Amino acid sequence: MSRPARSRRDPALLRARYRTLFFLFLTALALALGHRAAAAPALAGALIGVYSIRVARKRPVELAHTFVVLDWALLGIALALSGGAESWLLVTVPFLAMGQLAGAPRAEWPFLVGPSLLLVVILAIADPSLAGSRFLSVAKVAVLVAGGCVAATRLRRRPAATRTRQQHAPKVDVSTGLSTAACLPGFLDVTTATALEEHRPLSVVFLRLEHYEDSRNFLGAEGSEELVRGVARRAERRVGADGRAFRVRPDSFVLVLPGLSLGEARQAAADLAHDVSANLIAGRRQTLAIGASSFPTVRRIEDLLAAARDEALPTPAAIAVVGTVVPLAAAQ
Repeated sequence: MSRPARSRRDPALLRARYRTLFFLFLTALALALGHRAAAAPALAGALIGVYSIRVARKRPVELAHTFVVLDWALLGIALALSGGAESWLLVTVPFLAMGQLAGAPRAEWPFLVGPSLLLVVILAIADPSLAGSRFLSVAKVAVLVAGGCVAATRLRRRPAATRTRQQHAPKVDVSTGLSTAACLPGFLDVTTATALEEHRPLSVVFLRLEHYEDSRNFLGAEGSEELVRGVARRAERRVGADGRAFRVRPDSFVLVLPGLSLGEARQAAADLAHDVSANLIAGRRQTLAIGASSFPTVRRIEDLLAAARDEALPTPAAIAVVGTVVPLAAAQ
């Protein structure tokens, strides 16, 4: 069975923890500025944050967007009770926007930042004139929210060294013609976003050729690559029109299977393993170790890959594939 994602990495749980800290800070700031009435909704937000942590640990998707709407509504109430559009608590708006978006998939961003319109609505209810200048007040809130969005975008950027390494990494394995590990994160970004939008499952299968080093020693470099190519051809036939196979290590492949549930992916992997083991390839009988995981059961791409990989690579000494580009020079 695939290993579940570590809950501390789930965007909903990260957001819940940030929510609690944010509203505790807002409570302290409101009290420090003498706005006792505003401290009440801020404290309510902190208590809701504690509850949302419990929900996110058990059911990350459930009520996730409801909590976001409550965040913006409670912040709007706190602002209305502390001076409205002229409140000093407005400085916290970009921090809430950043906390909502940081770590969340791009496809969810409209649902996380859209409820910020509640700030303007609540402020307008409390003070229809919006401190005497409706346009300037709305513009001020919009700029503050946009600032938080920009900060969240910068947090998502990979370090320059990582980008440079991936830009220069080979994108195609010359032996099998499959994409390499350098292409895998980008493809998963797109397919997970599509799966989320279309409410379809997405599964990942990790395949490892067992006793690869023995085959390489017996057959030599070219003979072992003929064996790998035979497995690669069979793997490509299993991925379907929307899926893709990747060679991520000399002895390992990853299959991305949009539209397949975890059970269907396991069956497809088992059928592939049977196909490989039932036929001689390069004059040898080859067996596969397989592992699988699915989205959105596992939400983070790194955890999605790790769960499938760890099932197929049970030894603690397994070399990590996630987040790295694996050199294939030894296999070519």
